[in-house]
Amino acid sequence: MPELPEVETIRRGLAAVLPSRVICDVTVNYSGSIKKPDAQSFCTGLAGRMVTGTGRRGKYLFLHLDDGSTIVIHLRMTGRLVFSEVPLPADKHTHIIFHFEDGSSLYFNDVRKFGTIWWLPDQRLTEISGLASLGPEPLSADFHFPYLNREVEKKKVSIKSLLLNQTFLAGLGNIYADEILHRACILPDRQSRSLSREERLTLFQAVRDVLTEAIEWRGTTMNDYRDAAGLSGRFQNRLRVYQRHNEKCPRCGNMICRSIVASRGTHFCPDCQY
Repeated sequence: MPELPEVETIRRGLAAVLPSRVICDVTVNYSGSIKKPDAQSFCTGLAGRMVTGTGRRGKYLFLHLDDGSTIVIHLRMTGRLVFSEVPLPADKHTHIIFHFEDGSSLYFNDVRKFGTIWWLPDQRLTEISGLASLGPEPLSADFHFPYLNREVEKKKVSIKSLLLNQTFLAGLGNIYADEILHRACILPDRQSRSLSREERLTLFQAVRDVLTEAIEWRGTTMNDYRDAAGLSGRFQNRLRVYQRHNEKCPRCGNMICRSIVASRGTHFCPDCQY
């Protein structure tokens, strides 16, 4: 599933090409992708609307429109958004196409059909339950050490489970939780309350460092993720533990292990994570 770095990379790509483009038509090949409103209202209502900007909240992508409404897209596991100046061949996984007046198009493709799209007035975005309950953005001023320290102290869960909790912190998923904990030298199954103040400080910095680096390298492509131009990310070449079990830890040289933590496949080094 695309996580914060992937969605932010897509957002930046779309921010460079979409503003001021006017939607003239929408092709819906699979109406199940559209959650609000119904597919017919979605198509007819968007005609003539101009994109004014892009945004992101956690793993949710925003396309802001000139009438004070927003298209909200969650890519889930296999969703892709690809922009093209010229028509591209559609296939059975091309579910939505936004056509612009200048001949360009934005394609929403999704192999697993889990991706979701809403179009709502800005004042109604709270109707999207997952969006409304998100915690702070990890790279914003809202995420600060006193907040992390307080939340870690009061939660009786594993530290990996806490990192995956979107109400604690927006946008993290399995890849970056594993990478952050390796960077911080913390075992994923440690009880969050057991972390010392020094470990909490290290964790706080690791969150920022890993996500910043992943965005710089345009996200991680393991299988499906592509950016807005259809290109793969490059951070997969810099992963330290994720899906590297039975390989050598780049920090200590011992073997990386895999287990199940928080119901997710989890990768860690048992020697340099404590």
